[in-house]
Amino acid sequence: MKEMLDGFFGESPEFWIGKVVSIDAQKQTAQGFSWGWRYKVRIFGTYSNSDTIEDADCHTAMVMLGVTDGSGGGGRTRAVRITQHDIVFGLFMAPDQNFPVIMGVLGRTKKTRNFGGKFGILSGFTKFLQRGLTENQEFNECDSVNVPKVLEKSTTGTGTGKQVNQTQLSNIGQSGEPKVNSIKNPPGNKEYDTTGLDKNDIDLAVKEEKEFLKANNVNYENSKIINETNNE
Repeated sequence: MKEMLDGFFGESPEFWIGKVVSIDAQKQTAQGFSWGWRYKVRIFGTYSNSDTIEDADCHTAMVMLGVTDGSGGGGRTRAVRITQHDIVFGLFMAPDQNFPVIMGVLGRTKKTRNFGGKFGILSGFTKFLQRGLTENQEFNECDSVNVPKVLEKSTTGTGTGKQVNQTQLSNIGQSGEPKVNSIKNPPGNKEYDTTGLDKNDIDLAVKEEKEFLKANNVNYENSKIINETNNE
């Protein structure tokens, strides 16, 4: 076993814990202009509160996906749910602290507090990840999560901005009144595709239609086949 480790990790795997830096310091990866799922991480011990290294110059770590996440093969994928200021756990896949890989994320709790400095834990919300129906919830623990609700001053469910445009409906021959079968076919719409049929084929279909309607005492005016093919 030791020989296998020496051949890949050296004497032993080197694990680490770090903090995902601000999204502003990794805009390229945050906006999808990069390969894989990668985040810049300020690693405890490798960096310190007193160093002069900017967030943008910290290690870029790739995420190791779980077996239920999918690799992308066969269209099987799940998005990674890591955001700025998360505490992540990982290992270096190469010697001298190279090729860091994120293996997991430590869940935030209700008691998570910012202790300041470069390793301080701040909000995970960004301009790309806005607050939703659970408002300011930023924890993931066995305690109950916030119940989704309509936010204050929200227009959800009020119909605001969803008024019926009567002018546009009228232009296509429709009515906004709630009636059964009130939706008419747009002008030029056809239910029967006659592409590839010659006149003999169409005439035969019309003949059969007329015979059927006559046998059932139905007026030809209601026949869509006859009306669409302009036969009488």
